[in-house]
Amino acid sequence: MHRHVAIKLLSLAASLLSVMVITGLMLPATTQPNEFAGQVLSASGALVVGGEATNPGHPVVGATVHLVPTAAIDISTQMTASAIYASPYPAEAYDEPLEDAIRLGGADFPQSTTNAEGEFVIANVPDGSFFIHVTPTEADTEHLPGGEQSRTSYAADQLRGASMAIRLSSSPSPAARAVGSSTCLTCHQDERHWQETAHKIGWTVPGAPGPMQDFSKHPDYFKALESFRETDDYANGTHLELGDYDAQRNNDKFKLRAVGDSRLPIETTYADVYLWKNSDDGKYYITLVNSLNPADPNSPAHLEIKLLYGGAVHDQRYIVSVPSDLGLRLGWYTVLRYNMTGRDNRLNRARRVWHDYKFYLWWGAGEDERYGTADDLIKAPPVNTNTVQAMCASCHLTGWERYEDQATGQFLVRAVNDPGGAMNIDDDPEPDEINIGCENCHGPGSEHVANEGRSRFIVNPKYLSAERSSVVCGRCHDRRQGYGGATIGYTQALNVAGELARPGISRHTLISEYTDPVKKGPTMQGPGRENNIWPDDIHSSKPHQQYSDFIKSKMYRNDRLLVTCADCHDMHGGTPYDRSLIHDPDDSNSPLCQRCHSVDLLSHMEAELNAKMKGHQTRCIDCHMPGTANTGGIAGSFGRMIETPPYADATDEQNNAYWEGPLNSHVFDVPLKTNIGVRGLPPGRAMPIPYTGSCGTCHVVNELPFR
Repeated sequence: MHRHVAIKLLSLAASLLSVMVITGLMLPATTQPNEFAGQVLSASGALVVGGEATNPGHPVVGATVHLVPTAAIDISTQMTASAIYASPYPAEAYDEPLEDAIRLGGADFPQSTTNAEGEFVIANVPDGSFFIHVTPTEADTEHLPGGEQSRTSYAADQLRGASMAIRLSSSPSPAARAVGSSTCLTCHQDERHWQETAHKIGWTVPGAPGPMQDFSKHPDYFKALESFRETDDYANGTHLELGDYDAQRNNDKFKLRAVGDSRLPIETTYADVYLWKNSDDGKYYITLVNSLNPADPNSPAHLEIKLLYGGAVHDQRYIVSVPSDLGLRLGWYTVLRYNMTGRDNRLNRARRVWHDYKFYLWWGAGEDERYGTADDLIKAPPVNTNTVQAMCASCHLTGWERYEDQATGQFLVRAVNDPGGAMNIDDDPEPDEINIGCENCHGPGSEHVANEGRSRFIVNPKYLSAERSSVVCGRCHDRRQGYGGATIGYTQALNVAGELARPGISRHTLISEYTDPVKKGPTMQGPGRENNIWPDDIHSSKPHQQYSDFIKSKMYRNDRLLVTCADCHDMHGGTPYDRSLIHDPDDSNSPLCQRCHSVDLLSHMEAELNAKMKGHQTRCIDCHMPGTANTGGIAGSFGRMIETPPYADATDEQNNAYWEGPLNSHVFDVPLKTNIGVRGLPPGRAMPIPYTGSCGTCHVVNELPFR
């Protein structure tokens, strides 16, 4: 006869002695024995949101607690990009491991419903292993599904006769509003190191960083500004030239080089570009001079740099305003990109230091939105097309709201007012919090603050199910496109009402309510496609897709431990390591991976490769996280070379050099040399994999075994 599991969901005052609340995160509490269901339990159980004695918490009533059998989770069906993005989205049957299992078979799972005191008993625990998942009633709009015990599976013997505390995340109501991170930090000083993260410094006013931005961990962030010479005459600035328009290319339809650099041949120069800092007003400018048509009335055009976009990793772009004499444009645009790992001795234009980045919008692009070069004039980009406000701001502002300027019909954005804000980006005079603040991941904090900072009315991703916790990041770290309204471009995770997806939603909600079914998401490589996925239909080739990679991994779907982004990255930045990783990624002992995988690396490599590679210097990620993705075509470094440099030209380089992308795959597999994204392609166009990356610099690829 099976013994029962008793799990008590009751007010915090009755069962938990001392609970400290930090931004809605509850630390483990001391528990006392309780008499329940005729047995003496080793610990009481509670499903609560609350705090200390002055805030006794409350029972969660009517919640269903399922024991989800691990055998009910589909862990065998391969997840592909087509399954994720191709309507009608076949992966919806298995892309949320626990909620899909409950939806499809939950009626037959061991379960119970909490009573008015938050108590419940699952009286019969069958053999097997289970995840414990809590689903609040539909009428309970405050609490979010999952619970702190939902990420690890338990054998039946661990549950029979046991009791445990289960904490759920609270959630702000739809009426809650952002208050700004300065307000959050008044109580949560211990999280101030979040100001060092790339999330917080991604957008920066050149020469005037905000008071909540700390660049100490990114010493090269402002390196590109050294090219902007301080002068009172733009002609004394750094001189670049743009030319050779190619309509078939994506965002870099023009070649860009330092003037006269013959390593990148340009047959026809369209514009001279000058990078300079005005010694009179201290502002940074990109000046465009029409070289093809000296009679252009709009030349020179002085584009003021409003924001630096990026600089903590990989590349930096320049967000500029449109000069008033080019036409009334309230939105901001990009025009150039700086590759932080680029070198001008690389002949491929996308792997050099400076790149064209949507200059085609500034050339021959009038109100008719023509992207060609017919009239050879510098022009203002089309209204509401590819503006930073329309495309990017939703993932880069705290308290994002979109509004339409009534006089011009242009879409602009607001952010939450904050005295620690980096700039004023909207239509009121107060400084705004640009970049990713506390509330982007924890939800708007007005109700939490009104509740005197207790743990209610704020999202705690740690107490969400793993699949919902991953969506917190996946709203932006995915190229799924939301509803952009009448604009050309996209805004991620925006519904038809113009509302941004809040943290805590399910993946199903993200797909069904915050994804435009026309725009959908990443596509595989091929004619006329966006080329966001390599031809193998699995690995991403572009940035912002870590989430869509991760959900294809065995970490996301398995029968033991459901992993989230926060299991590897400290989201508050409290580590000294790159990408806010919890352990040193360069440590050859791979401490981050070895927390869960006790693997002897040498014997593992001998079994899989018949070689020890670099021996004890080999890290798990060298094979399991190859740099498959690029940002805007940028490949990070040379990999294997068939013929060594110097190369005669870009074609010669493409035919002889493989590359390692700067963005690591989060599928955590080992893509092989037989991968369709590698086989038969010129090396410079092939999907980066371990065999053609770092490994290939020493090993002859054809001699490496594979499985």
